[in-house]
Amino acid sequence: MAGDNAAAQAKAGEPGTLDEAAVHHNEVAWGSFWGLVGTIALKVVSFAYAIYVARAFSQENVGLFYLSISVIGLIGFWRNLGLPAALQRYVPYFESKKQGGKAISLLKISLAANALLGFLLFALIFLLADPIGAIYQSPGLADCLRLLAAYVLFENLFSVSTSFLQGRGDIKSNQFLNNMQNIIKLVLTVALFSVFGATLFTLSAAFILAYAAVFLLSIPMLLRSVPTLPSSGEKMSTSEILHEVLPFGITLTIVQSFWVLVSSTDRALLGYFGNSANSIETVAIYSIASQLALTIMVFPSAVGSIFLPVISRLAGKDDHATMRKVMQTSQRWILFVTIPIALATMAFAGEMLSVFYGSAYRPGANAMSIFILGLLFSTIAYPMSLALAGMRLVKLELYVAIACAIANVALNILLIPYFGMEGASAASAVAFLLSALMFERYGRQYLDYRTPRGVYKLFIAGAVAFAAIMLLKPLAPIMVSAVPSIGSGELAVYSSKFAYLAVLGVMGCIGLAIFGAVALLLRTFKQEDVSLLRSVAKKAFLPPALVKIAEKIALMGVEEKKGN
Repeated sequence: MAGDNAAAQAKAGEPGTLDEAAVHHNEVAWGSFWGLVGTIALKVVSFAYAIYVARAFSQENVGLFYLSISVIGLIGFWRNLGLPAALQRYVPYFESKKQGGKAISLLKISLAANALLGFLLFALIFLLADPIGAIYQSPGLADCLRLLAAYVLFENLFSVSTSFLQGRGDIKSNQFLNNMQNIIKLVLTVALFSVFGATLFTLSAAFILAYAAVFLLSIPMLLRSVPTLPSSGEKMSTSEILHEVLPFGITLTIVQSFWVLVSSTDRALLGYFGNSANSIETVAIYSIASQLALTIMVFPSAVGSIFLPVISRLAGKDDHATMRKVMQTSQRWILFVTIPIALATMAFAGEMLSVFYGSAYRPGANAMSIFILGLLFSTIAYPMSLALAGMRLVKLELYVAIACAIANVALNILLIPYFGMEGASAASAVAFLLSALMFERYGRQYLDYRTPRGVYKLFIAGAVAFAAIMLLKPLAPIMVSAVPSIGSGELAVYSSKFAYLAVLGVMGCIGLAIFGAVALLLRTFKQEDVSLLRSVAKKAFLPPALVKIAEKIALMGVEEKKGN
C-alpha cells in the first residue's frame, strides 16, 4: 500500500521523507495522484453523460429524473444508518490498533443492514409515489419515483463496498469502481435509448443497472482486501455494536439527513414554488448548472479520498502535531489547484452551459457562478472537516449540519419565490460559507489548527487572475469569429463550438498563469510543498529535466520565514 511505500522511503533516507509528517505527506500525495487520475476520469464521463442526457432527452424528463433523485434523498436520509461513513472512519482506526477482526465484523454488519434498509425504502417509495406526485401536481413524478425506487438498494450496497476500500486507503480500486459505475450508466443509457427512445424508463433503468453491476464488480475486490488486514481473531462484541458503532452510525445518519436537506432542498423547492407550467424545466436547468459547478471539486475529492484514512490512523495514535502539518499542506494544494479552475468556470458559466448542453440551459449561468462561489467557501475548510471526521467527533459535524440545513431551508423558502434559481444557489452558498466558518472554529478549538497565511495569499492571487480574465472576456467572440469555419451544416456548428471552447481554454490558461505568477510572488508555499511536488512528479514519470525546472520555479514561491 501507499503508506508502506512511503515508510520504506523514509527509512531509506529519501529527501523530503525523513520524519513522520513527511511519510504521511507522501501517502497523501500518492493517494491524491491516483485519486486525481480517477476523479478526472470520473468527471469526464459524468460530463459526457450529462451532455448526452441534456441533449437527447426533453427538459421535462431531465427535470423529473433529477427531482425524483432529490425527493428520494429527502425521504430516504436514513437508508444506510450512517454505516458507510462509519466504515471510512473505523476501518483505518481499527487497522492502526491492529484489530482487523473488528473491521471485518463491521463490514459484514454494514452489508446486511444496508440490504435490509434498501428493501424497506424501496417499498416506502412505491407507497408514497402517488401522494408525492399529487403534491407537485405531476403524475410523471410519481411514475419516475416508482421507476427509480430499486436504485436505493444497489446504491446502499455499493456505498458499503467503496467506503470499506477507501477506509483501507485503496484509492485505485475505489476510483475504478466509481468510474465503472459512470461508464456503465452512460453505455446503458445510450443502448436503451436506441431501443426505447428518450423516455423516463431509459434514464431510470440505466441508472439502476449501473449500480447493480458495479456492486457485483466490487465483491472480488472486497475478498482481496479483507485478508490483508492485520491478523486478529477478535470480533466486535454485541456491546460494542450496540453502544458504540450503532449510536455512532445513527448520529451520522442524522448528520447526513441535514446535509441531504442542504443538497436536495433547492431542487425540491424549485419544483414546488415554481410556475406549474415550467417548474420542472427550471429544475432541469438548475440541476445541470449545479452539476457543472461541481467539476471544481475534482482535486478536493481526490485529496479527500486518501486524506480521511490517513488522518484516521493519525487520530488513532493521538498524533495531533503530524495531523496539523498534513492538514496545512493539503489545504494549500487543494486551493492552489481549485481556485483558478473555479474562477475560469465562473467567468464563462453561460458560455459553457450553452456550448455543452445547448442554449436552453444558458439561463442557469448566474446560479452556477453563485454556486461555485459557495463551493470555494467550503473548500477552505475541507481539511478541517475531514480531520474532525477522522477523530470521530461526530457531535461537531451534527452541529454544523443542523446550522447549515436550517439556514439553507429558510433561505430557499425566502429567496426562491423572488429570485428563482439564483435564490436557490445563494441559499446553498450561504450554507457552505457557514459550514466553513464553523469548521474553522472547531479546528482551532480541538486541534489548535490555524489556516496558513498562504491560503489568504492564494485568494489575493485569485482575485487578480479573475480581474484579468474578466478584462479579456470581451475578446472571446472576436477571437472565435477570426477562426475560419470548417465545412457546412452540422459540421460547421460543431467546429464553431470547438473553436469557442479552444478560445475559452486559452483564456483560462492565461488566467492560470497569472494566478500562479502572483502566488509565487507572494511566497505562498513552504519547503515541504516542493518536496511533495518532486515526489508526485517522479511517480507520474515526468522527465527529470522538466521536474528540475518546475522545482526551481516552485522554490521562488517558498516562504523565507518559518511558521504559518
